[in-house]
Amino acid sequence: MPKRKDSKFKASVTQKVTSAPSSPVTSLDSESEPLAIRRLKRRKFLEDTSGPHVDRTLRTQINNQISKCPEASSTGNKSRTAANANKEDATVHDHIFRNFKLRRIVKENHGHDINALSFFFNLGNYEAPVGVEYIKSYDKSGHVERDIADTSNILASVGDVQANIYDNEHMGDHLDIMSNFALNKKPEEELLTCCWLCRQDDALLAIAGKSASIYILSLALSRTIKTLTGHTDTITDIQKYPKDDQHLLSASRDGSVRIWRVDDKSCLYIFETKASVVCWHPSGETFITGSYHGDIRYWTTPDLTMPPKRPQEFDTQTCEIISRKMHTGQIDCIRFANGNVLSKSTNGKIEYWNPESMSKIRTFHVKNSSHSRFDVSLDERYLCVGTSSGSVLVFNLITGKLIAELNHRRSMKSVKCCLFSRDYKSVIAAGEDAYIWRFDYISDETLKEWENWKAN
Repeated sequence: MPKRKDSKFKASVTQKVTSAPSSPVTSLDSESEPLAIRRLKRRKFLEDTSGPHVDRTLRTQINNQISKCPEASSTGNKSRTAANANKEDATVHDHIFRNFKLRRIVKENHGHDINALSFFFNLGNYEAPVGVEYIKSYDKSGHVERDIADTSNILASVGDVQANIYDNEHMGDHLDIMSNFALNKKPEEELLTCCWLCRQDDALLAIAGKSASIYILSLALSRTIKTLTGHTDTITDIQKYPKDDQHLLSASRDGSVRIWRVDDKSCLYIFETKASVVCWHPSGETFITGSYHGDIRYWTTPDLTMPPKRPQEFDTQTCEIISRKMHTGQIDCIRFANGNVLSKSTNGKIEYWNPESMSKIRTFHVKNSSHSRFDVSLDERYLCVGTSSGSVLVFNLITGKLIAELNHRRSMKSVKCCLFSRDYKSVIAAGEDAYIWRFDYISDETLKEWENWKAN
């Protein structure tokens, strides 16, 4: 997967360093130091200059990491130091998830399963750090100060015939409702999937499900502004084209995958395949589909700049079957990460594999698994997935280790979807009985204060 541009991030670091003579630029970005040490120093510098809202526990741990990675004098020692630093760099943030506690519970009024969640990250139009390199700043009232183009606080959920929009950082860190959309109640309707589209001065949410139509909702107007029709059976997945906010990819039980142009509601291309899930490659040049029988197919994206006047059809002879052995059951989620593919089946296996060599990198086993969509953190370090017993598992993608199991005695029903926040200081999960659960990172100092308060 192509690396994210971080020019704005580097520029802001350079500007801060220039005003602080004690921290020259070379100490942050010196090519002679291992990448892990440079990242740790950059993180420490940003925290030291981010005002009163500094996580002192995390800063202490970073200082300890830097002190354990001294520069070696010989070439051989330098390579060993670099290798050890890179290994530490892969796990240096794992401790965050061990300090997660349940902080917010929301119950939606429809009383049915919540089938999908989606953060409005808008990364195609807003370049900024992600993961722990994203540090929030706050005003005197405790509200998050953000760029107007940063929409990473907006969360959507779909279930029954409702789509609900939340502000995940309302008045600081509250999870509060912003808008509610409800389709006309029909016996055959249930919303199963959603994705965001950016427009100037507006945010559009595409939703779909058992009615076989795709509805485009305007957050600014609080109403449905377009309906895309053409599928004849349940739509199980929709994905936004990664290179613009004008095209959608949809999978349906009618045996077709379709590419749509949203503005004029037109279907451009139809691919004959029984796919349960779809995913664009980050380049947009190709996409992959996962089937109900475990097949994974690889397709080339047609030219979207010169669309046909009528929908052009493609059969399975125009695609490449890249896997029939990875899974034996229905594939319910598929994503690209670090240039590789993550695919999950309902039998509880998540395979992480190279699509070119067809070689497995590792397998993640999900206990008590059912139909559940996983998520990958924006820096592509971590994977989270729900279980049928109400917990969320967090894995390190690089090491393959299970680093946390997020649970609570009140959460006992199946988790059907879960998400990382932009800085992965929060994990949001939802599923049966219309509940949304938010687990947050709590610093060691705060946890000690809580223990002292309970003791007294």
